[in-house]
Amino acid sequence: MRVINIKNNRHLQIYLTLAILLLLGCSSLHAKQTYENNSILIANAQKQQKKLIDDHGLSQQPKWLNKCNEMIETLQLDQFVECLVIKATFANAYSLAHGTVVLTDGLLKNINNDHQFAHILAHEHAHLTLKHHQQAQQLVKNPPKFFTKSRIKKFYRQIEQQADQSADQLLTQQQFDPLQIHHYLMRIEQNSQEHSNDHQKLKERIKRNGLPVEKREKFWTNR
Repeated sequence: MRVINIKNNRHLQIYLTLAILLLLGCSSLHAKQTYENNSILIANAQKQQKKLIDDHGLSQQPKWLNKCNEMIETLQLDQFVECLVIKATFANAYSLAHGTVVLTDGLLKNINNDHQFAHILAHEHAHLTLKHHQQAQQLVKNPPKFFTKSRIKKFYRQIEQQADQSADQLLTQQQFDPLQIHHYLMRIEQNSQEHSNDHQKLKERIKRNGLPVEKREKFWTNR
């Protein structure tokens, strides 16, 4: 550690002032970079949301939207500012960086209970709280050397695992059953292409043994 000999109070004041200005300058630069990065993320998220709506249209079933908003409130998923349901037959959910969660009709029609729905929302919310969008953006902006396709897959596998673990913890705290999601995932897996990326991701996420019986709730099964 370097020792600085300060002879009098006047020198001390000058030294402290310079140190504070230097720190403020660094903080200001970091804040500016963070703001710019977030602005890009939000702009991209807004474009993605518009494309999803343009491509598929919004669902005309208000019960899905009401259920989504109710579950967001129950689980206290405060990073979500809006829930949208689109008329797409495939099963998927999107957590957009500006706080919108987008669900497809195909996803909702394959759910059999609130536990599964809660896990899906908690998983997507975890992408926001764990700042996965920012991590992905940084990876694209400044990729490490020898950044191979396998390393990209590993990165996305890790963030999916983190989101699943976060959802499991939240559901357990809120008295939901986190194991119910695996019945849903196995159902979705059957409709996935054998060699698709989605199929591979599902295979890695599914727990197949020691599961409780799948619960069937009237709201979800009365389609």
